[in-house]
Amino acid sequence: MPIHDEVTLDEVRDALRPPERIIALQAERDQISSAYKEYKKEHGQLEQLMAEVLAAIPAIKPQSPVYKPPKTKRVDRDVAVVLHVTDAHHGAVQAKDEIEGFGIFSPELSRRRQFGFVQDVMDWTELHRTVYSIPEARFLVTGDLISGDIQDFRVTNAFPAPQQAVEAGEILAHQVSTMAPHFERVIVDIITLDNHGRMTKKPQSKEGGINNWMYVVANISRTLLSAHKNVAVNIWAQPQKVVNVNGRNYLICHGHEVSGWMGFPFYGIERKVAREAMKRMNAPDFTKFNKVILGHWHAPMTTQYFWVGGSVSGTDAYDHQNGRQAEPQQVSWMVHPLHGEFDRTEWKLSKWDK
Repeated sequence: MPIHDEVTLDEVRDALRPPERIIALQAERDQISSAYKEYKKEHGQLEQLMAEVLAAIPAIKPQSPVYKPPKTKRVDRDVAVVLHVTDAHHGAVQAKDEIEGFGIFSPELSRRRQFGFVQDVMDWTELHRTVYSIPEARFLVTGDLISGDIQDFRVTNAFPAPQQAVEAGEILAHQVSTMAPHFERVIVDIITLDNHGRMTKKPQSKEGGINNWMYVVANISRTLLSAHKNVAVNIWAQPQKVVNVNGRNYLICHGHEVSGWMGFPFYGIERKVAREAMKRMNAPDFTKFNKVILGHWHAPMTTQYFWVGGSVSGTDAYDHQNGRQAEPQQVSWMVHPLHGEFDRTEWKLSKWDK
């Protein structure tokens, strides 16, 4: 009589087979691994495509410097000028008849207004230089520089999103290039996670600043400005970023993540300011901020803790439908190292239409 019962091969296989739960987890692991490999492949192709496109872009030739620093330098009089560039919506078309004559917009008007804004700020800066030293210009770019592929605009845009991105990048670069000779330094900070530039149906958080036409706009601008030795372009592919301007910390973002309806969402923005402030209470000092700078609502607004910029396009059909009027506007201000912001100006851009 055998000491042990005979064991069949099938029984051995059954004993060694992992539990169903382990099999399911292994299958899920393999699926995730496969998806990640595919993602890395596509991500690499996009990066390669971006590199090839940027390599083919010729840099703008810088103009001869005009800026002459004052003979006697006083830090307490060195003022920075800030241009808040936001919501250009380049590529959009708005017929006057559709909104009862409350506005009009086209790519040609987009160019005129954006270059006109820079000219206004240049003249305004020279006026301030009778009193202050102004060695630095800062561009705070908070997104929606193109009309994008959102369904409401896709059928009426003058041309597709890729062309919008290329032209918007060129416009921003020429704005900066125009100002560069008149300053010791020009610094551009660009938030790329915005609303109109998104490449997905709904706004995304994870990598939303890269999967976005605004990321293309920013990289084209930086490449075009690469020959300008006194220009620095910072691209922030994220929802928001704290940047320091002459001693003042600004939390810059687009603002589309704030819940709102039928106009300015005062309560929603106040909640965002409060949440961000509390989140940073025990964080390093460089994360703290004095004001939040936003775009998105197509019209300027100021409070103690947040400033909203204007739009280049002005009133569109959606604004008109909801009873809102928005002048085509962009905003600028001065920053004193001791006293903070002063002389905030909301520039009306429609004067450049003719």
